[in-house]
Order: sequence, then structure tokens, then C-alpha cells
Amino acid sequence: MRFQLRSELTRKSTSALIVWFLFGVVVFPGCSTQTTLPADSAAAGGQPRQRVEDVPQPAWGIATVSVACARENPGHKSELGTQVLLGHSVRVWKKSGSWYEVETHDGYRAWLELGTFELFSAEAVNRWQHANLAIVTALETVIRERPDGQSDVVSDAVIGCLLERISQEGTSCKVRLPDGRQGYLPASVLEDYADWKKSRRPTTDAIEATARQFLGRPYMWGGNSPKALDCSGFTQQVFFLNGIDLPRNASQQAGCGAPVTLTPDLSHLCKGDLLFFGRPASSRGPARVTHTGIYLGNGNFIHSYDRVHISRLGEPQAGPENQRRRLPIAARRVLPHLP
Repeated sequence: MRFQLRSELTRKSTSALIVWFLFGVVVFPGCSTQTTLPADSAAAGGQPRQRVEDVPQPAWGIATVSVACARENPGHKSELGTQVLLGHSVRVWKKSGSWYEVETHDGYRAWLELGTFELFSAEAVNRWQHANLAIVTALETVIRERPDGQSDVVSDAVIGCLLERISQEGTSCKVRLPDGRQGYLPASVLEDYADWKKSRRPTTDAIEATARQFLGRPYMWGGNSPKALDCSGFTQQVFFLNGIDLPRNASQQAGCGAPVTLTPDLSHLCKGDLLFFGRPASSRGPARVTHTGIYLGNGNFIHSYDRVHISRLGEPQAGPENQRRRLPIAARRVLPHLP
């Protein structure tokens, strides 16, 4: 069972979302941005200028490393926008040298370098998506050349990566990567992808258990994997692993599900609700969402800030945005079957 959330709100642009909040209209910029500029309009990320060319359509790609880093502009010095996990497909739109502008399943556009993904036709992507796919369920693992636990590593893999299952040999499973490489990893860290999707039951306890798996993981702007996560990458990953697709940015997530009334005693909040922090609307301007986390009940919430950790609402948080993050300015309920 898979739940695709649709925003109740209208997206104005890729980097901002206009929503109705309390008594007026406010603009919620995301906690990571989508401000991709043409590569030939500036030396993107400090790289030499490259001509941007349209890629003949339809064009697709599939990530071939455990975590492919997609940047806001072509070039390694450019800001990290998001990440694409091994085995997941992207739509390809433009080319600049060895960098390609891609669109992820949640609509985020950023630039991937060839080598972290491979180009495929629509037919080849369709074949991959309908292959005997398995999903990695361990936070981290490695794929080896042989099923002996001692041979060279073919690739690492993280939770959420997709691999084609070829056969099982004892306690090991032989798999194929999208670029054709093959190797072995413990069968215990894999689950049939179709069965996994059907088994998702996004309960409040499941959300909390998944979120706690990431405790101590470092914060990284644009991170969307167990290696490191930003605030909205953390919430997106937690809900994805429970069968719910959230948009990439906090500003966009602030339009998902249903609004939850915020009161001083927090009595309307339920475990699993999304909390949004930032600057409330005032005479200085509209409200701005700059951070998000997941409510755990009893005034506690879990979020990625410096690292994934649990904080208490109303208590000061370490860091320069201390005052902004003491209390949420909005909350949304995205879990089904909750009041």
C-alpha cells in the first residue's frame, strides 16, 4: 500500500509556496532551494562556463552509486540540492559538459554528473522498473564481488537503494546494479520491492521507530540519505520508508495533509505530525518556514539540525537560530486514519 500525498495548496514557483496560514497569505521558502541557473550565465560553482544544451526527449537516467549528489548548478562547487539513491530513476532535460539537469520523482530539478548515474531510454528504464527489484532495508551495507564477505567491494548501498535480484546462494543474494555490475550482499538486508511497498503501514509508532533509526546522523544541507540529511530530507526519508511520498522542501511539505491547530498546551498535536519552525508573520513581513521536524508526543520532536536528535518544544536549541526554533509556527497531519 502506497500513499501519494497531494498538496491542498497551489505551488507558485519551484523555490516558494504560497499557502493560507491563519488570517492571511504567507510565503514559505524552502529549507533548501531550487534556484538552478543556466550554466552559461555564470561560472556555476566556480567551474568554467559550459554551454547548456537540450537533451533529445524522452531521456532518462538511473543512479548507479549508492547516493548520487544532485547540485543546483553543474559543477562540484555548486550547492547541493538533493540526492538520488542507487536504482532510482530521473528524467533528464539538459546537458552541460558531463553534467545533466535531471528531475527527480518529486519534481526537484538539479544537476547530476555522468558517472553517478547513467543515461537510459524510456524503454530501458521501464524494463528496470519492472525487473525483479529488491530494496535495501539496512541503513548501510556493501555489495561484494563474491559471497564470501572478504572479496573486493563493488559498491556500498544504503536503505532505500534498489537492486535487481538475480539469485540467492545460501545466505547471500546475487544482485545486478543498473549499469550491469553484479555482486553479492546478505539476503537479510534485502526485501522484494513490490512486497515491501504493499507491506507499508504508516502508523504513528512506525514513523517514530523509523525516525529513531537515524539518531546521531549528521546534518548536511541538501542531504537526503542515511549518510547525512537536512531537515526536510530527514522527514522525506522517514515518510518514504513508511510508504508516504513527501515533496523535497520544508516549504512544500508545509502544504501536505491537513493543518493542525496549535495551542499552548499542544493538545491538538499527535505523534507523527509534521512541525514547521521559522519566523511567524509580523509587521516585518510574512511567515517563513526554515525548519521542520516530526512530533513524538509529550512535547518532544525529532529533527535534523547539527545531527538528528530529539528536542523539547519550548526549550532553547543550540545554534544561531535558537529563538526561531523554540515553538512551531505551523503543523500538518499527513498520516492517514488519524483524527
